[in-house]
Amino acid sequence: MPVKLDTFADRIDPKDLALAPMLKNLQANILKPHGRDFARHLFLRFTGPVDQVKEWLRRVVVPRVTTALRQFQTSGPAQDGGVVCGFFLSARGYEYLGHDTEGFASDSFRKGMKDQGNGVFSKILDLDNEDPPVKEWEPSFQQDIHALLTLADDEPSEVERNAAEIKASVGNLVRVLAEEVGNTLRRKSEPVEHFGYFDGISQPIFTKPDLAKAREQNPNFEAWNPGARLSLVLVDDPLTGEADAFGSYLVYRKLAQNVPLFNRRVAELAQTLGVARDLAGAYTVGRFKDGTPITLSDHPTAPGAFSKTNDFEFRADNAGARCPFHAHIRKANPRGTTPLTSLEGEKRRRIARRGIPYGPPMSGVADNLPVDDNADTPRGLLFLCFQANVEEQFEFIQRTWVDNKHFPTSVLTNGLLQHNTGDDPLIGQGKDEAQRWPKKWNDAERGKKSVNVEAAVNLRGGEYFFAPSLPFLNSL
Repeated sequence: MPVKLDTFADRIDPKDLALAPMLKNLQANILKPHGRDFARHLFLRFTGPVDQVKEWLRRVVVPRVTTALRQFQTSGPAQDGGVVCGFFLSARGYEYLGHDTEGFASDSFRKGMKDQGNGVFSKILDLDNEDPPVKEWEPSFQQDIHALLTLADDEPSEVERNAAEIKASVGNLVRVLAEEVGNTLRRKSEPVEHFGYFDGISQPIFTKPDLAKAREQNPNFEAWNPGARLSLVLVDDPLTGEADAFGSYLVYRKLAQNVPLFNRRVAELAQTLGVARDLAGAYTVGRFKDGTPITLSDHPTAPGAFSKTNDFEFRADNAGARCPFHAHIRKANPRGTTPLTSLEGEKRRRIARRGIPYGPPMSGVADNLPVDDNADTPRGLLFLCFQANVEEQFEFIQRTWVDNKHFPTSVLTNGLLQHNTGDDPLIGQGKDEAQRWPKKWNDAERGKKSVNVEAAVNLRGGEYFFAPSLPFLNSL
């Protein structure tokens, strides 16, 4: 019996034999992060005759692609599933291989990320694309990218070996436009990002075992159930008629992080507001560096360790006096506070984040890799996320929530007669849009102060891809 995409996580057990065909047809890393610490991302452009490119894909790439079935079968502390390989095609890549992209429901995918066109309507409502123009992207991302091949493992030598084998096989058929190198940052064995904040706490969960694991830290799910339906990330692969053959849209963005600049802006905010620096940082992110949600506490609750608290929402803080409306985790996931929108409607906007940092950490950030305190050393995040529709999920979050200075406090009046919220001070790509910060935590009567804290994160390039099903890849 075909798998129904509206199935909720509590009914998805990867050990269920009835799910095996679906998981065998699906690529890994979509329903569950692969968890590897080292990665290589190869951006490819096809250059040879189509039949020879397809033969190369069948011979070199397809046998390496990791299925979701294998990922789940080899998950666990005593298991070593080896290198995880993913293969993704852009709309231009599909067209090069001779496939019509009209069957793909996502219009943004068909156009590609370089299409930054904004209509009059989007500009009036402040929903236009705030990303840097393509001419400012890194040169490799300015070109037509046909495919992305990802490799990940806990042994960097294995990743390097596989990448070298693939690059040596391309001949004149494929050009490797760029190779991005990812490395997970850890502090006390837990993942962090370059600004030093615990990362990966809040993710949509798609399987019963992972839901049970999440309950170990948040047993009640009274305010926030992280479970999701398969339809949040999976869609029918339009280019195969085989049953239970699903794919997912992948957004890739290379985000440079300027750590000294971020730290300086947080320090300046703390001085302006007259608050502690760790509180100013938590106002910006929505959590303290140990993971404590600022809506629940004005100080870290697990100093020297990590808090994985995720069972909370923002409706009790309807004035934004504890967690500012523009704080990153609130902008990107309002948790029940979007005007005229239900909590379930908000949840359908979620994305499955699968990114990995790049570049060495600065002092005090991580303890698993050598430190490099050179401010000019490239570092940041290779942001990847899966979803069922690019414009309804990632682009909606980025444009309607994150980069919209009116969201949520004055979104209904487009800023007229009301104070603006400001854009996301962590990942917002807009400029000169002051945010409104609480003068005192949890004291709405003290009011707010307008301070412009520009994001120290800059888009360096990216593309939209689709994760084809194995039946499609095997048919090449």
